[in-house]
Amino acid sequence: MKVVKFGGSSMADAGQYRKVRDILMADPDRRVVIVSAAGKRFSKDHKLTDLLYLCYAHIQYGVDCSPIFDLIANRYIDIRDDLGLDLPIEDELAELKKRIDSKAIRGEYFSAKLMAAYLGFQFVDAADWVKFNMDGTVNEEESYQALNSQVLVGYGAVIPGFYGTMPDGTIHTFSRGGSDITGALAAAALDADVYENWTD
Repeated sequence: MKVVKFGGSSMADAGQYRKVRDILMADPDRRVVIVSAAGKRFSKDHKLTDLLYLCYAHIQYGVDCSPIFDLIANRYIDIRDDLGLDLPIEDELAELKKRIDSKAIRGEYFSAKLMAAYLGFQFVDAADWVKFNMDGTVNEEESYQALNSQVLVGYGAVIPGFYGTMPDGTIHTFSRGGSDITGALAAAALDADVYENWTD
């Protein structure tokens, strides 16, 4: 069994999702997929994580971030529509906007939801299995046990990278590039034969 991580450029638009599907379908051992938030589609484009942090900064200064957030929401809605998916994400996007005054913002969640629906794989939220200690380090034993109880044996799974939960249940994120850590944790937890990192 192989765990595969795809970076932000691989999540940038519907065309990239199709390329990811082709890569996965070329090797049936690629069954667990870790994804990043949508990255740049072209050189002057914006990574969605950067836009989310920009929204957060606006809110800290009492400035309306609606125009920026609309760019984020529309990107994910466009990907969904271009792939022909019947997946209602508008309400969850609206909830994200309400929570954006927290630094625990995560575009990876929507990338994973869309990719799971597109592939027909199981969606496994990183918040349900990546367990942090109070000092911000990963509790590997609890995390490994939690992931093994979440992943359905014999089915494909898509997992958002970059975040997990603190002991009090709040969301905590890794530093930038944390999806790679999520991928490595998943590979270790599931005793994968191979961990592949497709860097955009």
